[in-house]
Amino acid sequence: MFAIIPQSWKCDLKGLAQVFRRSDDPLENHDMIRSNLMDGEHLFLIGTEGVSDINRYIVATDHIALFGSSPLAGPNRDDLGPRFPSLMGMYIAPEGEWDRGVIGRVPEWRLATPAELRLFGTETLVSEGIGEAEIAGHGGAKVVLLVRSHGWESMNTQPPPVREVAAAAVDIYNSKFTGGGEEQ
Repeated sequence: MFAIIPQSWKCDLKGLAQVFRRSDDPLENHDMIRSNLMDGEHLFLIGTEGVSDINRYIVATDHIALFGSSPLAGPNRDDLGPRFPSLMGMYIAPEGEWDRGVIGRVPEWRLATPAELRLFGTETLVSEGIGEAEIAGHGGAKVVLLVRSHGWESMNTQPPPVREVAAAAVDIYNSKFTGGGEEQ
C-alpha cells in the first residue's frame, strides 16, 4: 500500500504502507501516484481535508467531481491504462468507527456552503484527493479515500484513524482482489 496524507496528520503506518506527505503542488502528488503505479502498486490510501455538516471522518464509496479539470484530461498515458477508463469499483470503503459515503469535489472546500453540500447530496466536500484517486483508478488500482471533515463552524481535531482504515482496507483487498498473494 502507498499512502498520500496531509502534512498535519500524525499517524504510524509502519509495516502497512509507504507514506508520502501531501505536497502543496498537486502535480507532485499526481506524479507520486503515477510513479508507484509504474512500480506495481495496486492499493492506495489517500487522505485529505474537507467540510461537512459535522466533524467526522468519512471513507469514500464514490465521488462527484463537477468542478475543475480531471488529471486524466489531455494526452493519455497508455502505460497506465486505457483512454477512457471506467472508475466504477475503484474505491475500497471498509466499515469501522468512521462514516462511508460519496465525496464531492469543489474548487476550495473552505469556501463551500451547506447549500452546495445539499445540492450534491454528498457526505463531504473536498478540494484534493479525488485527482489522485482518478489517476490510481486509471492505472487499475484500488483506492481508499479518507476525509477528515470539519463542521461548518468547528474544526475536527480528532486524530485520524489512518492505521485502522489502512489495516481494514488491506484485509478487504487481500480477501477480494488477491488469491494466495497474487492479484486476481
